[in-house]
Amino acid sequence: MRFVAFALALSCASTAAAEGPFEKVWCLRYATARGAPLSIVHADAAPDARADLPFAMCVATRGEEVLVLDAGYVNQALGEQFGVRDWSEYAGLLAEVGVRPEAVGHVTLSHLHWDHAGGTSRFPNAKFIVQRRELEYAAGAMPHNSAARNAFEAEDVLAVVRLNWEGRVLLVDGDVEGVLPGVDLYLTPGHTNGTMTVCLDTVKGRVCYSSDAVYTYRNLEEDVPLGLALDAGEAVESFKKIRRILGGGTLIPGHEPRIWSEPEKLGFRKISEHAVAIVE
Repeated sequence: MRFVAFALALSCASTAAAEGPFEKVWCLRYATARGAPLSIVHADAAPDARADLPFAMCVATRGEEVLVLDAGYVNQALGEQFGVRDWSEYAGLLAEVGVRPEAVGHVTLSHLHWDHAGGTSRFPNAKFIVQRRELEYAAGAMPHNSAARNAFEAEDVLAVVRLNWEGRVLLVDGDVEGVLPGVDLYLTPGHTNGTMTVCLDTVKGRVCYSSDAVYTYRNLEEDVPLGLALDAGEAVESFKKIRRILGGGTLIPGHEPRIWSEPEKLGFRKISEHAVAIVE
């Protein structure tokens, strides 16, 4: 019965989604951790190495359809506790690329850390897509495991649980290609128990958003372990999978400074201090 209900939900979602490749993809930086320890993202970094780490979400559109990759966070006081500042309200950010929060139909939640799942309230009409094992672990086993709690916030997890009760969450199990037309999901754990990579078919080829399964290009290019991972070995194994599913396409890591400091070298275009065009 659970499988049937899930299949029906996916069918309804697919019916509502447009066909064809996504026409535009942007990344929107909503906050920055200035002078953050580089060891957060690279396990081999020197103790005194620092970098400005962007906190961003991605937005993809085709016709009137709007898909957002990750929900960011809205609790500014919490962000400041982690040294993350310069937060921007989402309505203004989305307006920079001609999108309204109310127009967002689906939001993928790569994992349930505070800076990726803490902004669900800003998307009033969206359905949220998350790995079943991520939500079950975060809501069930994780609160009893002190080693796993880092970066999870109870209110964010509970918000997703409430959304699930309201019928606004699609729980996926592992790899699901075509969860929406042109949207493939892959389980890439290690950073958390159910971290997910999202790949899109676009007018300029395949674009994959790894979120924190890969923090920066260097993690993937040199097999540098993540600085923050529930299982660092499993995370490196996920690097191999991400290389395979990328298939020569474009990768967007979760906290890559180069997307903002030198977008043109990566084949992207800077629109503003907050927005970078990945596909246009």
